[in-house]
Amino acid sequence: MLEVELRCRYISYIYINDCLTVNTSKLDKIKTKQIKAMEKLMRFKWTTLLPLILFITALTGCDKEEPDPIMEQTSIAEIAVATPELSTLVSALQTADLVSTFQETGPFTVFAPTNAAFEKLDPTTLNTILNDQALLTRLLQYHVVGGAVLSSQLSNGPVPTLEGSTIAVDLTSGVVLNGSANVITANVEASNGVVHLIDEVLIPEDFFAQTITQIATSNSDFSILASILARPEMSDLLAAASNPSSTLTVFAPTNQAFTNLLATLSTLGINSLDELPSGLLAEIVQYHIIGNTVLSGDLSEGEVQTLLSEESVSVSLANGVMINNANVVQADVQAINGVVHAVDQVLIPSFIANALGTISQSIVFNPDYTILAAALRKAGLLNTLSTTDNLTLFAPTNDAFTAAGITSLDGLTAESLTPILLYHVLGAKVTSNLLPASGIATTLQGDNLYLGYLGSGGVLINGLSNIVAVDEELGSGVIHQIDNVLTPPSPDVVDVAVAMSQAETAEFTVLTSLLTSPDFAAVTQALKTAENVTVFAPTDAAFAEIADVIPTLTVDQITSILQYHVLGDRVFSTDLTNGQTATTLNGQTFQINLGATATITDKSGGRDAQILETNVHGRNGVIHVIDKVILPEL
Repeated sequence: MLEVELRCRYISYIYINDCLTVNTSKLDKIKTKQIKAMEKLMRFKWTTLLPLILFITALTGCDKEEPDPIMEQTSIAEIAVATPELSTLVSALQTADLVSTFQETGPFTVFAPTNAAFEKLDPTTLNTILNDQALLTRLLQYHVVGGAVLSSQLSNGPVPTLEGSTIAVDLTSGVVLNGSANVITANVEASNGVVHLIDEVLIPEDFFAQTITQIATSNSDFSILASILARPEMSDLLAAASNPSSTLTVFAPTNQAFTNLLATLSTLGINSLDELPSGLLAEIVQYHIIGNTVLSGDLSEGEVQTLLSEESVSVSLANGVMINNANVVQADVQAINGVVHAVDQVLIPSFIANALGTISQSIVFNPDYTILAAALRKAGLLNTLSTTDNLTLFAPTNDAFTAAGITSLDGLTAESLTPILLYHVLGAKVTSNLLPASGIATTLQGDNLYLGYLGSGGVLINGLSNIVAVDEELGSGVIHQIDNVLTPPSPDVVDVAVAMSQAETAEFTVLTSLLTSPDFAAVTQALKTAENVTVFAPTDAAFAEIADVIPTLTVDQITSILQYHVLGDRVFSTDLTNGQTATTLNGQTFQINLGATATITDKSGGRDAQILETNVHGRNGVIHVIDKVILPEL
């Protein structure tokens, strides 16, 4: 009945349009009595006789069994456009710019999928096809056979298509194509061929219409991998796997592979992938991807670089295909943008494998250490920590790096990071109960750390960093967590003061002018060569308060004043106590007062000096900033 309805629809459609345009060339070709009667009726208003025209036309068309002259004037494209059931096909033809081909040339036999046939396809797969003109053109050409072939002229066996491959025809029960697509309306004849409506879209054997992402999401055995790719931090990887223009090879771990990984991680106290640092999980996924398409038959023994920088996988072909220690359990699942090989183990990058059982393990897997881990890897030091025995690491947290103004490693080189990182490492395993009583510990960078032991039991490093957690022992090493990044004290205290005087908000220009004056070279030399000193440095505003006094002082008196600001030991702010008497380099003393603020009482009898800033660290000492020039007895 659908075939009859279609024929009637085409006849009525063409005939009415011909009458409306008074196309006498077609009317002359139709010699039936009914149509001649209609020609006479056209002398009247056509709107009055429209119902009668439709009735007579329908009767005429529906009774025909021979090829219809009107049908012979209708192209395949016009038939498709006039058939609502083929609107998706028409849209596809328009997208592929093939409408004109089926309107003018031929003859062709078109196996035309209905809208319902297209709806059977996975929506994302269909969308991929419709948005790739080359892919769409190939698919459409696979539905076209050269020449006009009626259903009665078909025979069992392969039929070549315009796409280049063949369609398998089976006439055992109706007309069935490729084993499952049924011809539901046959022999809709056109001026340039014939159309057979079918209930499935025909797919060539080597036609790959899914992206790698679609393969992962449509395969229940890749559901964990698909869920990982859907995470916000995976957006770049998801975009690459979804891009039809990409060329990738993915070694895709099965769900069981991830289950096996979690069983291993549970021994490290990690019970969910959510507990891993997001950046680490992204790197693990990158390690499963090669930047070009490699079928299993094209793999060769040896190392293959992955998308993860400086990390490669090892291919072995001795017993099937193995990637590192994982077996390829399903090879060559081809996609429009590459190929997927399923593997039975999650592949682990070497920097993670080497870290297991060492102090690096905590740095790699602890979300609080992601910046430290990235810095160690950028400097090439993570593997050093993993492979060197008997180390102590003072590990700054992410918050510690943020407090130091380091939220990104962009612009930092391995050369600039290395001395800073090595300054956090001791070349021996030193648990908290073995920290040196002297308070001095030499780092792998070469400079010393200065440990301050607080009455509360806490420990300060260089007067700035608190040890907030101790004794995380892994392998032959130990980690102490700190809340501030340690900076190697490269300049001595004089150089530090000079650098501070050259800052945008300089405060020590007067002090540094005195220290760089030849008259006080002895004081400067003593400060530069001392092993440990503490300088209470007056600001420019402090010197301004005694601007009228300075010109009246002798060189010896100014020398004594400068020496009065220096202690012969490294004293951090945490080492100061209320009422403490401090002996200076000139032999005189002053008193430390700790209350709401920290102050110094000198010998002048005037106001106390307030300590404004503390613990500016230098190679051979520490600087505290004060708001008054403290005066000895002169």
